[in-house]
Amino acid sequence: MSEERVRERAPMGYGGASIAFIAVYGAINGALALVPIFPYFGGGGFIPLSLIFTAIGPLILGPVGGIIAAILGGFIGMFVSPAMFPLGLLDVLLTGILPAVFVALMINTDNTIDWILSILAVILTGVMFLVFPYVWPGLPGETPDTMYFLSTLVFWVPWLIVLFTPLGKSWIPEWARGDDVVKRYIGVFLAVFMGIEVFYFWWGAPYWFIFNYPVALAFAANLGYTWWWPILCIITTAIAIPIVEALKRSGLPRIPRAIW
Repeated sequence: MSEERVRERAPMGYGGASIAFIAVYGAINGALALVPIFPYFGGGGFIPLSLIFTAIGPLILGPVGGIIAAILGGFIGMFVSPAMFPLGLLDVLLTGILPAVFVALMINTDNTIDWILSILAVILTGVMFLVFPYVWPGLPGETPDTMYFLSTLVFWVPWLIVLFTPLGKSWIPEWARGDDVVKRYIGVFLAVFMGIEVFYFWWGAPYWFIFNYPVALAFAANLGYTWWWPILCIITTAIAIPIVEALKRSGLPRIPRAIW
């Protein structure tokens, strides 16, 4: 068996990632919750820099390690930067953990179980996007119109289509792990973009419900994030690839399902 294969299969920690690696990454991620990068559309707070590194976690720590690091970082972030986590423990899930969960799914769609879970996640997101909170349970005096419903489609319909094509089923994870630099950037960007787009509903809709957002404000938020999420994912990819390349050259044992 080649040295490369031995390195790739080296067992350690959780999901192949060492406890120390997970702990350090989670602590860094939590500290980055102190750094605002963009205000919420609709006001009320900022998106923290930790969201970017939460999305990167599954790429370098594998899905299990990345999600555990996100949980750790979310709890740390809640304590060190409560202004970025106005919903407390709920924001640990929404802002701190879910980006890692959805990116972990989208970067591993070549695995049949992850592919099926990705499809189910996108379908559930689409159904909930059309229903919650303005159709069910409903907000007093707020009735969604056709334009609002149309504005929700961009966040899930394209990705549901993509997942049923070779691009979503195999090319994205293959490109993200390949040696072609251009394809690597494209694969990572698409996996992160798909994950963040699906994440958006679960992160945004609870705020709309809890703070009684009018439909017009939710519609404006949808329009705003149609251009902000791509920018965020470009930044995430630009940060992730150099880290991945450095890890590939580091000689460290490879983590299963990480992209290095």
